[in-house]
Amino acid sequence: MPRPATYQWVSLMNEFDSQQAVLRSAPERLSAVLHAADGQGRLWQPSELAAIFKHQMSAPVGVDLGVVGPALSGKLRVLCDAEGLLLRSFSDLLHHPAPPLELLELIKDFAKLHRSSAESELPNEIATALYFLSIAASLVRCGKRITRLSDEALNDGFAWLAEQAWLDESGRRLVSEARRILSGGA
Repeated sequence: MPRPATYQWVSLMNEFDSQQAVLRSAPERLSAVLHAADGQGRLWQPSELAAIFKHQMSAPVGVDLGVVGPALSGKLRVLCDAEGLLLRSFSDLLHHPAPPLELLELIKDFAKLHRSSAESELPNEIATALYFLSIAASLVRCGKRITRLSDEALNDGFAWLAEQAWLDESGRRLVSEARRILSGGA
């Protein structure tokens, strides 16, 4: 008489030696698992990051920045109204020819908060992109520096961002212009 499928499955599981499976695994696969467990691993594929980045750039800036706190939501509304700006999205603000510096600082702070929060639903890569894009926009569009990062650290961040396959062309141009300004080519 044949044994039931569940019995066969249990029998296979009893024969499975997890220690041997780990010892036979490729080191890079084990490393990826360990880094994912400690929050340092790559959780998103480039195509997924591209979709998330595109969504974030089109997201209403008032909604996301307002989450940081009700006071910021009110400040955001006042800044946009005072400037007569029709800033609907992160992209609108980052690519505006003369964005309010305070709004760029709010984006930088929003991104910094999400980069340092383990509970953030925003992938670290996207938060990092927003962080460096807001700094780049302030350099390019306002001629102001909104960070205490060294030139070397900024260049490293801009270089990292420029290498991301999921970064859109307008973001690439902004980062390229910021790098030129940073290197004294303004």
